[in-house]
Amino acid sequence: MKKIIFVVVIVVSLSSCQQSGLEFSCDPVINEFVVKNREGLSNIAIQELATYEGQLQKAIFNSWDYRKKRSAWIDKFQYVLSHVPLSEPEIAHILKLISSIGEDYFLKENIDKNQQIRSQFAVEWIDYSINELGWDNRFVAFMVYRLYTDPSQLDSELSLLKSIGSKNSADSESCNCNVSSDFCGIVNCTAGGCILESGCGWLWSMPCDGSCS
Repeated sequence: MKKIIFVVVIVVSLSSCQQSGLEFSCDPVINEFVVKNREGLSNIAIQELATYEGQLQKAIFNSWDYRKKRSAWIDKFQYVLSHVPLSEPEIAHILKLISSIGEDYFLKENIDKNQQIRSQFAVEWIDYSINELGWDNRFVAFMVYRLYTDPSQLDSELSLLKSIGSKNSADSESCNCNVSSDFCGIVNCTAGGCILESGCGWLWSMPCDGSCS
């Protein structure tokens, strides 16, 4: 069962995360939890991370160094290759993605320097996934927009978003998606009052600048 760790409602200004020194999450409760437990959280496996609530997952990911971020995604893809039934072309496609994630992939300077190259690769990889492999948007999202290890975990998240999203969108600050490249199911990623440097979009290497609402 997914661990719903925190439910809080806060109202903040556009750059409140940066102004308030909230490094890992715009939610001060989540941010404080990650700061206090950073050492222990740096050692958790992808299977454990995948059981946590979405905002906590992203905050933990943001607290990791670039090596741990890379290993988490590689471990996720290797887990999928071992546990999800896939055709040979699908396996090759995932291996192509793994090979694109170099040792320094998540270094901030590399993200900034190679932004155009990364974006082009992402567009082409997703296009092939949909048009050649026949993957739907949910499975693409499961692969590159979430660190879940089982597609059913994304389905659970989307069901939760559908049931509480409209209520929370009016008065909460979730900061859980990237407005230009992310997936929120039947709702939209709407620009919100929070900006985090990373944790959303393609392989969670893009800023979080909106909320699924």
